[in-house]
Amino acid sequence: MNNAERDESAWSEALAAELREVEKAALGLVSRGVIGVRAVEPIPGRRWYLCAFDGPAFLCVRRDLAPESRTAQVREVAAGSLLVERAEAIVDAAELKYLAGAAGRLLAAAGDPDDLEESIQLVAHRALQLAAWRESVQREVASVAALDSAVSLHESFAKAYGAFVALSQPLVERQDELEPNVISSLRVFEKAAGRAGVGEPLASRLGATIGDCDEGATQVVVAHLLPLS
Repeated sequence: MNNAERDESAWSEALAAELREVEKAALGLVSRGVIGVRAVEPIPGRRWYLCAFDGPAFLCVRRDLAPESRTAQVREVAAGSLLVERAEAIVDAAELKYLAGAAGRLLAAAGDPDDLEESIQLVAHRALQLAAWRESVQREVASVAALDSAVSLHESFAKAYGAFVALSQPLVERQDELEPNVISSLRVFEKAAGRAGVGEPLASRLGATIGDCDEGATQVVVAHLLPLS
């Protein structure tokens, strides 16, 4: 295990211990078994915990393990958690890594197709960067600020794919001259990019979910187990 892996493991273990303390505190506050706890940072450096119970029902706990009593703050925490969940659902690490593999297969089939090697490699690299963001242990905390990184990574991914599309146009125009395995690999690569979400900006897709997140946050407020002011 290298230093980075040890740091990630220590961070994850510390968070797990933190969440156990929150779960214990929540049980003391409402005398109900918790079915899930997530650390939420609606703004950098400010952490709350959203506890879920059967019902569904919820309890928002502060960093000092006291219950959050402000309606506006509970709503912000819930909306932030839901927005991060939407981003996690949109950014599909498996599809992004499949795209990177498809890039390798395309290069293997075509060699250096019309000087596209660097462009294809960049698409794969950007896809893997976004996949790494999604799979990072840091995703264990629902950080709204971290979405800025995801949006930026997705923009770089889309830009790299757009450059590939422009550069590959001459190749597409002479498909009849290409070997069948090259055509097949090219189509697989293009379809994989679509499934990986290259076609629509992540910021736009998240923006379209804001209304649903706000509605969900309202439901959390309504189902909060302790009174709010």
